[in-house]
Amino acid sequence: MIDINQRRAGLLFGSFTADALSLGVHWIYDTAELSQKFGYVDSFHAPGADSYHPKKKAGEQSHVGDQALCLAKHLRQKKEWNAEAFMSSWVSMWNDYQDYFDHATKQTLENVRDGSAITNSACESQELAGPARIAPLVAFLYNEDEESVAVAALKQTQLTHRSYKADETTRFLASACYRLLHGAELATTIRDLAPKEALQNAESQLGLDSVEAIKSLGQSCSINAALPSVLYLILKHGDNLPKAFSENAMAGGDNCARGLALGMLLGAAHGIDAIPREWSEKLQSKAELNALLEIRKR
Repeated sequence: MIDINQRRAGLLFGSFTADALSLGVHWIYDTAELSQKFGYVDSFHAPGADSYHPKKKAGEQSHVGDQALCLAKHLRQKKEWNAEAFMSSWVSMWNDYQDYFDHATKQTLENVRDGSAITNSACESQELAGPARIAPLVAFLYNEDEESVAVAALKQTQLTHRSYKADETTRFLASACYRLLHGAELATTIRDLAPKEALQNAESQLGLDSVEAIKSLGQSCSINAALPSVLYLILKHGDNLPKAFSENAMAGGDNCARGLALGMLLGAAHGIDAIPREWSEKLQSKAELNALLEIRKR
């Protein structure tokens, strides 16, 4: 049996580890080039000088992972969830940020500078990045009821990503992770809760290998492409967490945002012991994540 604290740790470390594993090969869409340059991605790589993350080191987070880490730090420091207070922390993190600024971030910051209320400045975005940041919040609120966790997760996403697709995906991820934390079975949970069109698209590609399937579904940042790709990886490789994480990295494109979502689901399902110790020990954010896990234990 996997207890809930093992699952909490799995959810949190799974999300951040899958992001970090993809960092070195992030946004490489040519999978033949990716494979030729890096081989099979089963360890952390530093991004190259010609990448979108030239100053990052192996084991660090992508720009989306850094936003999730900002949420983890905020929850660890404040020991409570408040959307407005977190948004102040999120805005502040960009003051001296040395990595990539995506479109939703740029537009949200511009809206804040132009005088929009800090909790009403979101970009109209259908990218997976907003929903994919919620692992720290779910891990923090694990002993609340499912609807409270889902509502909190929605508020988190809506701070920067405003769209029906972003809301739908956030609610799915929050509810699925909550149920997995509390012992639900993985495949049943996914099939019960996943948006139907995304699930059907994922199932239609199960006869293909991961690279070809995700090329077909779409390697991009959009939820229409990324969520079916996450679901495909769970249905195809959900019983083998390390394989799923590596296959996600090898499929290229926005593998970091996919990794954040994939990692929280598989981590919650299988627990911390399913994550190779080599990965969790080399994760640069491990001390911060462990500090968050110490809060609100049963």
